Amino acid sequence: MRYDVVVVGAGVAGLVTALTLVEQGKRVALVEKHGYLGGRAMEHRYRGHQIGLGSHLVEDPGDSLTRVCELVGITVTHSDRSDSMPFWDRDRWRPIQELYSGSAKQGLKRCIQALTETDYADLDKLDHLPLREWMAQYTSDEGVYTVWEAISILEQITDKWYDHSASENLYVRKMHYERKRTAGYSFWPMGGWEKLWKEMAAAFTARGGELLLSTTVRRVLVDDGAVTGVELRGAAGAPGDVLEADAVVVNAPVWNVPNLFEDGVLPHNLLQRIRMLAGNRNRACWIGYWIAAKEPVIAMSEREMASFQATPRTGLGGFTLNFTGYDPDVSPPGEYLTCVGAAFDATQHYGDKAWLDRKFHEFWLDIEDMMPQAKGALWTKKHLVTTYGVINKPGLVGAVRPDTRVREIDGLFLTGDTVRSRGIGIDKAARTGITAAEAVLGDRLPFFADTVRY
Repeated sequence: MRYDVVVVGAGVAGLVTALTLVEQGKRVALVEKHGYLGGRAMEHRYRGHQIGLGSHLVEDPGDSLTRVCELVGITVTHSDRSDSMPFWDRDRWRPIQELYSGSAKQGLKRCIQALTETDYADLDKLDHLPLREWMAQYTSDEGVYTVWEAISILEQITDKWYDHSASENLYVRKMHYERKRTAGYSFWPMGGWEKLWKEMAAAFTARGGELLLSTTVRRVLVDDGAVTGVELRGAAGAPGDVLEADAVVVNAPVWNVPNLFEDGVLPHNLLQRIRMLAGNRNRACWIGYWIAAKEPVIAMSEREMASFQATPRTGLGGFTLNFTGYDPDVSPPGEYLTCVGAAFDATQHYGDKAWLDRKFHEFWLDIEDMMPQAKGALWTKKHLVTTYGVINKPGLVGAVRPDTRVREIDGLFLTGDTVRSRGIGIDKAARTGITAAEAVLGDRLPFFADTVRY
């Protein structure tokens, strides 16, 4: 079987890449080892509620995932935006606006003005800086720092809330100020993620693409420095069918990429970067609870985006989000669904079951104190996420991550939120999916000419 392109992995970036390429007339095979779509943004029904691996909204202001769907005639209906941003301040929730006032507002305005006057390309120079160090050029007010750092807690899932990358954060702030005139723009796709992934897959196959679910790629085939296709895994791990192609796009977390190649095939410099990024201490990890209740489990309002730098017992920073406030259809009538999560440093605690058990217990007690409605929960479901992505700390973003094109191997491309890209979660993955498709085509598509991309 011969194709123009084989895309390995039907996560967000893989779906976007494959759909964009097939729309341009390419013969594309999309191969996914699981029986579901969306990768780390997968979703399923649990006790009548729509839940996934974690707390997924999307930061797309209309020119990444939404634009790709527009390309193929899929309408992504954005939920209403959040109406408040409560912040846990030692022992109570406060509107984030209370943390700065009077002359401090001028400091925030200076940060916004400086950012809007900075070119996107110049943000590359800030990969080594934490956000606060950049902001300190324009204000010394702690409340102003907290405003953008609190947004970063919601977006970046970094265990140390004060150590977010300036370049990553400012890219998103600039994009949202320019496109939506707000510091942060997030929405839920009405109907949910599983519905959207299935619509994208249907559009892909309707255009002649071949979708292979529950099919594992054993290895990417490379001969004399050029891609020749992929070999599928057969019975009992034996070699299976070969899908021939002159281009292969791998949509996988960077730590899984080497598993798809024979030893000695990938260039040394790429492997070194992958090994560094793949270290446990460099992964975004968090513990969390899904909570179903008869009344909203919230800080202050149903459609809020609430964050905290440290809970009373765990001392961990994180977020809480009531999904039913954005889309009532995620829950059965009369029930509400909330996700609460807290990031942790995986340097010492990755795989430490005793520590995790203790923190889960402490975290639930914190949740009951911070949001008393949780005491009447119908049910709770723990989740532990250790595969979300590379943490967005200074020195771990930008050029240190692998590029989309592996220049030492003709026809090999990488995509996904762990390669060189900017943005948040699903939005970042979708943007790098567009970039990968254009790299395969060798040209930027006019349909995406006005989009903000890295």
